[in-house]
Amino acid sequence: MNPDKNLSELTKKVQMGLSLGVFKDRLGQKLLRFYHLGILDPWTIGQINTRVDKALRRKAFQTEPVFQEAQLHSGKLILGVDNKHKPLTTHLQYLNAGSLLVANTGSGKTTLLTYYAQQIAQHVKGMWLVDLRKKEFRFLRPLFRQYGMDLVIVRSRSFKINPLQVPLKVAPGEYAATIADVLAKVLNLPPRASVLLSTTIIKLYQQYHVDTGSRKFPTLFHLFEAVRNDKTANSQARQAILDNLEAILISLGPEVLGYYHGWDTNELAKFKLALELTGLPESGKDLLLNTLVASEFTSRIARGISNKGMDLWMSLDEGQRLFSQHKETSTYTGNSLTDLAGLVRGAGIGLFISVLTPDDLSNRIPAITSTKIMGRCGSIPEYMAAGRYMGLSSEQITWCAHHMIPGTFVGQIGDGKWRYPFLFKIPAPQRMCPVSDQQADQSLAALSHLKVEPVEFVQWSARPRIDVSSQQPQASTLTDSEYRLLKAIVDHPMLSSSQYVKLAKISPNTLSKLRPELIQRGFIREHEIDSGKRGRTKRMLEPLEAGIKAVQAHTQQEGI
Repeated sequence: MNPDKNLSELTKKVQMGLSLGVFKDRLGQKLLRFYHLGILDPWTIGQINTRVDKALRRKAFQTEPVFQEAQLHSGKLILGVDNKHKPLTTHLQYLNAGSLLVANTGSGKTTLLTYYAQQIAQHVKGMWLVDLRKKEFRFLRPLFRQYGMDLVIVRSRSFKINPLQVPLKVAPGEYAATIADVLAKVLNLPPRASVLLSTTIIKLYQQYHVDTGSRKFPTLFHLFEAVRNDKTANSQARQAILDNLEAILISLGPEVLGYYHGWDTNELAKFKLALELTGLPESGKDLLLNTLVASEFTSRIARGISNKGMDLWMSLDEGQRLFSQHKETSTYTGNSLTDLAGLVRGAGIGLFISVLTPDDLSNRIPAITSTKIMGRCGSIPEYMAAGRYMGLSSEQITWCAHHMIPGTFVGQIGDGKWRYPFLFKIPAPQRMCPVSDQQADQSLAALSHLKVEPVEFVQWSARPRIDVSSQQPQASTLTDSEYRLLKAIVDHPMLSSSQYVKLAKISPNTLSKLRPELIQRGFIREHEIDSGKRGRTKRMLEPLEAGIKAVQAHTQQEGI
C-alpha cells in the first residue's frame, strides 16, 4: 500500500468532511487534530472515512436538507430551532442593519413576527408593529403586560397625524422636498403636478412662518385649498392633485388629518405600538405609513444619530407600499424613502421589511438589509429571486420549492462569523387572549399626554358650500343688470361665462363684477372645465334653485 496515495485520498475525505460539517462535535475536533499532527493510525482513518461516507449517503438520498448545520449559538435573540430542535440564537443588535422577509400568505409570517416581537420588546424602548390587513398584533398586549410592558393599539381612525408637520430638528425646506416626494408617490402624480405640489408646500410654510420657528403647521386641507385657489397654475397639474388628494381627505377626514400639530414621531418612537390600518382605503394606508416612516427617518438623520444601538424596531408589512420599484424614482429630490432607509442604518432603527413577493420591490432594498429570511413562496421565480438575495445554490432553491411548508424558513444573518444560509423552524404560537376594540381604545390613554392642536373646522367639503337657508332672495334685491344676467343663465344654462355678455346685453366688466356676487348669494354655481388649449379653463355657469325662484319672483313683480 502506497502511503502517499492513502494520504491523498484521506485529504480529500477530510476536505469533504469539512464542507459537510461532520467534525463539529468533540470527537470530530480530536480527529482533525490527529490528522493535522500526522497521527494516522487505522482507527483514526476509519473514523474519518465512516463519518464522511455516512454524510455523503445522507446527502445522496436526500434524507436531510442540503443546507449546512447552522453555527448560531450566541446572543439573546432566538431565531428558531434547527432540525434537531436546538435553538438557533444571534445577537439582537444585528437587526439594527435591517432585515428582509419574503413569504406568501399562510407561510407563518405573522407567527414569526410575533415570536420575534415578544423577544425584542424586552430590549428596545420603542416598537412599531404595522398591521395592514388584520388585527393580530393586538393579541400580544396581554403577553407584553406579563413582562411589565404596555402595548398601545392604535386603530385606523385613532391616528392624529399631520403629514406636513416638520419633524424634530429638520429644516422646513428639506422636509418640504421629502414630504412632497412622499405625497407625489402616494397620490401617483405626474412630474408637473409633483413640482406644483412641492412649490405649494414651500409657500404654505412661508405663510405659516414655519421657517421662523412656528409650531403651527398647515394641513393637507390647507394644501388642497391652496392648490384649488391657484388659478395661475397649470390646469392639468392642478386637477391631478385635487382629484387624488380629495379622495384621501374625504376618506380620512379631519378626525385623522385635521391637526395643525399632530403626534410627534420622535415621541411615538418611545412607545410600543400596534398600528392597525385595516379598514382604511389603500391610499390612506400608504399616506399614514409613508408619513410615519419618512418623518422619523428624516428626524434621526437631521439629529446626526450615528452608530447607535437599536432602540426602535419597525415591522413593516407589505414593504412594496414603501419601497416600490416603479415608484422609487424621485422627480425633484434625492431624498426618496429608499435612500433614507439606506442612510438610517446605524441610527438606532431596526427596520424589518416583509413582502409577499419580491415583485415590484426596489432592487436597493436587498442591498441595504443585512439579514434575509425566506418562507414559503408561490412560484419558482419568487424562490429564485429571494434565493439570490441569500446566495442560495440552484440545488437549495429547488429543495425549497419542493419542501418548504408553513413555519419553515431559510435565513441568513448579515453579521457575525456564520454567514451561510440555514434552515430553521418557528415554534408553534402560544395561545393568546383576545383583545376587543374597546380594550384597544382604552390603551390609547398612554398617548393622551402627547401635544395635538386641531384645526378650526369640524367638517370639511371638497366643494365650496354656501348656506342659503337664511337668504330668501327678493325681486327687489335684483338690479336690472343682475336680473338680465341671471335670466340669461336660467334660460341658457352651462354656457361659458363670456357668452352671457351678449345674451344679457351687458359689458364684460359688469359680468366680472356681478358673477361673484350671484355666486355669493347662492343664485348660481360656477364650474371650471379644461378647455384643452394650453392649460386654460372655461367658467361654466349653472343656475341654482334660489336663482330660478328669484327670476320668477322678479318677473311677476315687474309684470314682465
